[in-house]
Amino acid sequence: MRIGIDFDNTIADYDDVFRLAAMRERLVGESFSGGKQSVREAVRALAGGEERWMRLQGRIYGAFMQEARPVDGVERFLAAARRAGAELYIISHKTEYGHFDEERINLRDAARRWMSERGILGGGGVPEDHLFFETTRGEKIERIRAVDCAHFIDDLEEVFREPAFPAAVARHLLCRDGAALPAGPFTAYRGWDEIGDALFG
Repeated sequence: MRIGIDFDNTIADYDDVFRLAAMRERLVGESFSGGKQSVREAVRALAGGEERWMRLQGRIYGAFMQEARPVDGVERFLAAARRAGAELYIISHKTEYGHFDEERINLRDAARRWMSERGILGGGGVPEDHLFFETTRGEKIERIRAVDCAHFIDDLEEVFREPAFPAAVARHLLCRDGAALPAGPFTAYRGWDEIGDALFG
């Protein structure tokens, strides 16, 4: 069984990081609550909001990367996958550098270091040569096809709704926001444990 997994907001959880960073940058008030999606909506509603949001994202995925934590349940899933003999790949749409990042922090290196330090990549984790960062969503989808995944797990509906997404790949949508599960060309789950039960029993 060959399983591909997205990285941002699927393996790495930035909800607290986005909120705290937005407070530090004075983009939201100190009483603000909510995760990445709430921060995104609040920042984009400001004057020049789209650029401010892009700047904040660059900071999160670079300078603040080490403050992220693994999504609840992902480490249990990876362990179960290894016990089941599954072949794991991480395939992520991630540019090398953040938009408007004056520090020019390499986002791919930051993510790779974060995964290595937590045992997700290398050692007993996902083999280092099974990690792919792609510059565009289209290239990510082409990589999923080239790797010949049987399953792919992502937090973004848009990826699975792309016409180019390979029809033979089973699509598993990770939903963590507590809202009603969406319907679409995928199976939606409330967490990693549900995905593990579906794939490994």
